Amino acid sequence: MSSPVYRYLRGYALDPGFSTRLDTAGVNEVTYRIPFETLAAGPSGEYVEVIDVDPASDSWYEPVDLTDERIASQHGLAPSEGNPQFHQQFVYAVAMKTIRHFERALGRKIVWYPRIVPTKRPAGATGNPRWDHYVRQLRIYPHAIRDANAYYDRDKSALLFGYFTAADQSQGANYPGGLVFTCLSPDIVAHETTHAILDSIHPRYLEDTNPDVAAFHEGFADIVALLQRFTFGELVEHQLHASGGRMDRYNIFGELATQFGEALEGSRGALRSMIGRWNESGKWEALQPSPADYRNNVEAHDRGAVLVATVFDAFQRIYAHRTRDLLRIATNGSGVLPEGSISRDLVHRLAGEAADIAEHLLHICIRALDYCPPNDITFGSYLRALITADLDIAPEDETGYRVALIEAFRARGIFPSRVNTLSIESLCWTRPNFTDKQRKTFEFVGQQLKPHIAGLLEAGSRQELYERSREAQATLHNLLLGKARLYGPVEWERFLNKLGLTSRPVSQLFGRQSSTVRFLREGTPSRDFVPGIEVHTIRPAFRAGREGRQVEQVLVTLTQRVAIDIGEDGVVEPMVFRGGCSIILSLGNLNAVDYVILKDIKSYERYCGQVAYLKGEDREGAAPPSSMYAHDSRERRLNFNLLHRS
Repeated sequence: MSSPVYRYLRGYALDPGFSTRLDTAGVNEVTYRIPFETLAAGPSGEYVEVIDVDPASDSWYEPVDLTDERIASQHGLAPSEGNPQFHQQFVYAVAMKTIRHFERALGRKIVWYPRIVPTKRPAGATGNPRWDHYVRQLRIYPHAIRDANAYYDRDKSALLFGYFTAADQSQGANYPGGLVFTCLSPDIVAHETTHAILDSIHPRYLEDTNPDVAAFHEGFADIVALLQRFTFGELVEHQLHASGGRMDRYNIFGELATQFGEALEGSRGALRSMIGRWNESGKWEALQPSPADYRNNVEAHDRGAVLVATVFDAFQRIYAHRTRDLLRIATNGSGVLPEGSISRDLVHRLAGEAADIAEHLLHICIRALDYCPPNDITFGSYLRALITADLDIAPEDETGYRVALIEAFRARGIFPSRVNTLSIESLCWTRPNFTDKQRKTFEFVGQQLKPHIAGLLEAGSRQELYERSREAQATLHNLLLGKARLYGPVEWERFLNKLGLTSRPVSQLFGRQSSTVRFLREGTPSRDFVPGIEVHTIRPAFRAGREGRQVEQVLVTLTQRVAIDIGEDGVVEPMVFRGGCSIILSLGNLNAVDYVILKDIKSYERYCGQVAYLKGEDREGAAPPSSMYAHDSRERRLNFNLLHRS
């Protein structure tokens, strides 16, 4: 017999507390449909391994075996807040559902960020030797800490979920003084899984270089959690029936981690609210977008919530646009629904449209990651990535996704730099303009990489894909070094500048201002070295759009790194400044470059912005103290444990 296509596992659509509310109990317990795979007890599969150790209680819980016929025959264990084995089943189901959405949108397999192990430097060798170990499984600990927290830890290649005691005056369905498990919130599990996936795609997004970086990680993870809710048809129908078919009225789709938020001391509701809030008099009121939203919210979670609200606003606009005909049919042409309940048939049709829109929008948001620069992300550049990624996959945009996104970003004051208008043509990344000699360089590189790209396409496992990608990266690095010898110094510099890179010594960065900067090479002051070119990613991608269009591409990222000491009056502030680009090529023609999305290593404006942010002189806010970062304070790597706790 052939293996099943899917595995069905029971779980919660929302937080467990909604199963103890009469109005939502019937729709909160759902069945997750995830790709079938061979599992060991844990569950332990190809992508994740659940390890249920509870250090705070000095306990270890027996791992669930989802292949046991008594469990498999009933679509997994029944939802239960008090059964650790159900907790294991649930985090596995939500994590795999999230991974599946990313792989469908990106058109390739997810490979986790490797574990970095420093090695002893050989005698006479220079540089900082390290060994990157392939990470097959992301470890998930459902009961890792006794704290109101959950986070992704890169060093452990793990997701750690906490549990805590609800406040004595907690709200909602929480039992005062009872236990609340973050691993039972699908929003929190999807959020943390997204952090891990985003880190595997853009590892430099953990470096806090401007006020948008941490906010983007938080906001993007919430977007994935929010839009995944619409995959549960009964839940969508229930909420639309309760709100009279309207998305701009109170509904649970505009809130995240409700039970977690209500259990906290002094809380007034869900952890995140996207479309409205309860005022002091206890009345729910819709939030009106303002051009000041982005400017006034500088804390990572607050600014991230602005990004989530922006995407949800775009969803509401598309929903209103695509359901106008249904409302006209249902109201004899007026398009205005009466107050009260609406017919079940209309609710069913509206729910189908909402689910379809949410899935398309989720995949647009995920695909845009490949069209973002490799470091120093901003909300404005993400808007440009959204527009370009969707234009590639759906040129006609008959349903208005791109226009809705532009309207929503404009309404909250989020604008990209270096564009003249907010038209689709202006926002789309421009095609690179190479000279004949530069085009021939890409033709040569493309020809040399063809065998490696073919090997990536033939890779049978994720580990093989990782190893062959590393080989392709090394080949491209050597090709660039070889081409540098064939160019004249001026020509080679011009070529690299179009990729956001440089062949000049660091002393020539930023012009005259470089005389006040202390550059470091392996921790030693030096002004005469050229930053090395790092080849971070070579990945093929196969994408399918909502218009039936197929796009086959190869993604390459190149970066350079400069360590700098800045400061005045004897106070030294260490930092790392990076430049580079994301290159998108057509798989069918590796000689042609579709896009080069760059962050210029020689940009004095961007350098000054990063310095101002680290010193607290940026008008949009200051970087957190160095104690909030993970390990290396120079790179200022985000520590999600501390970030989420704050």
